[in-house]
Amino acid sequence: MSQKNNITGVTGEYFVAAELGKRNILALSTPKNNPLFDLVAVSLDGTKTAFIQVKTMSIGNNQGWKLGSDICIRKNSPNLFTVLVNIKEDEVEYFIYEYDELAAIVESNYSKYILTPKRDGSIRKDVSFRWHDFKFFTEKDHLRKNNWDILGF
Repeated sequence: MSQKNNITGVTGEYFVAAELGKRNILALSTPKNNPLFDLVAVSLDGTKTAFIQVKTMSIGNNQGWKLGSDICIRKNSPNLFTVLVNIKEDEVEYFIYEYDELAAIVESNYSKYILTPKRDGSIRKDVSFRWHDFKFFTEKDHLRKNNWDILGF
């Protein structure tokens, strides 16, 4: 990961942690080599816990969130979430997903993409990454914007 991408990713994690703090939810950062989640969120009374993966799109990125192909593997963990962060010039947007629900959306969008022939009619080749872009957003995706209640705190 490039230094710029690393800074963007860490910045997104701090933004999410700050938003959780504003809601009286304790956010703890995990070691950077943790492959599944970046933050552990805990209610102040210790009765609720959520594990959060953060994916950040930087200013000027018009291609959406680039994700590893492993995003499509369901985890069957009701306490696992992904927050997609969109850093804009004048605001930060957060799209909150249950991990497995985002996995299903990304997998479906990728399947549609890979089955659509190229302009010249040839077959698309499998790529090692996936993405989630605003052009694929449904009304349900837009309702996730800044909807922290999805985490269940």
